[in-house]
Amino acid sequence: MSARSLCRNFFKNILEPLHLYRQKALIEATSAVINGASLTLTSIGRHLTGTASVKNKIKRVDRLLGNTHL
Repeated sequence: MSARSLCRNFFKNILEPLHLYRQKALIEATSAVINGASLTLTSIGRHLTGTASVKNKIKRVDRLLGNTHL
C-alpha cells in the first residue's frame, strides 16, 4: 500500500470536516514525510510528488503551514 493511500485511509474520518484542497495538501505533506522528508518546510516541499517545480512545491507547503484554518 502506498504512503498516500495509507494516509488517506488513516485520516479519512479526521479530515472530513476540512475543505477538500486542505485534505489533499495534508495527505501530500504527510506522504512526503513518510517517504523520507525531514520535518522542515523545504524538505517536505522537495519530497512532494507532482510535476510542479521545487519552488512551487515549497510555496505550497509554506501556505499549508501558514493556514490559520488548520
